[in-house]
Amino acid sequence: MARRPPPFRSILVPLDGSPFGEAALPWATALAAASRAKLRLVLVHRSPPPVWSDEAARLFTRVELAMRRSERDYLRRHAAHVRRVSRIQVATAVLDGPVARTLLEYVTDCGADLVVMSTHGRGPLQRAWLGSVADEMLRTLQIPFLLVRPVEGGPAVPAMFADGELLVPLDGSGLAEAVLPPAAGIARVFDAPVALLQVVPPVVLATDPALPFPQGFDEELTAAARDDAQDYLDGVAERLREEGVRATAVAALGGNPAETVLDASKAATVRMVALATHGRGGVRRLVLGSVADKLIRGAELPVLVVRPTGKARRS
Repeated sequence: MARRPPPFRSILVPLDGSPFGEAALPWATALAAASRAKLRLVLVHRSPPPVWSDEAARLFTRVELAMRRSERDYLRRHAAHVRRVSRIQVATAVLDGPVARTLLEYVTDCGADLVVMSTHGRGPLQRAWLGSVADEMLRTLQIPFLLVRPVEGGPAVPAMFADGELLVPLDGSGLAEAVLPPAAGIARVFDAPVALLQVVPPVVLATDPALPFPQGFDEELTAAARDDAQDYLDGVAERLREEGVRATAVAALGGNPAETVLDASKAATVRMVALATHGRGGVRRLVLGSVADKLIRGAELPVLVVRPTGKARRS
């Protein structure tokens, strides 16, 4: 089998000067080391409010210069630490402008192919912004986006992948499968298995009374839908195995796809969830945007999110 190129070549980590924002660093460092990628640490400078008197202007200038120097030193310290522990290439940059838009423009300018970011943060250099920024980037970013929730006392990244797996929810659509290449790349470099999951809602006939699950669904049709989903997942798992990735597949019955995926993500073996932000497939429409939102807000483990950029046929 021909050697596959690393999944990522340039990984961007936005920081804000806080321990919360820094929670993304261990994951980004491990991914960069495993992928032989360059790591880019960036911070968007936020200037103090404008002033009008001459004396205030002089104070403003001193504060502004001190903040920039502090921000540069902060990034350099973290870059030096990363180089010591991993021997990877690290670059730093202090950027100017509206935070989300500036980061999105820098992603394009520097050629990053993965962004790793904490879901929120607050630091001494500036006000909390990672929550709203992460949300805006999630809606706009065209490359894989790994969101890390800070968890106090969590295990180290290598230990997490030593006996863990990546959970990948699918819905039978090509759009949802957009997450497979980066997820498979991460699984391959860490030698971690991929657990494919499709949630199959119960099939309720239009003539049935409005009864709650499980009384109000057609067992035969639901079983057929589940078998169809399992057959589809088995095919995807086989493709992954041909690419050198260990994979399992389970079609699970669930009345609420988002809750079913969230429950599955809490399994002791799951270390990361990877999914596309939307898709369509199966007996009913499944909008993976709502699933992604539930996971990002409710999961205590990293979530890799990919926005599909086109349509693909179901294999």
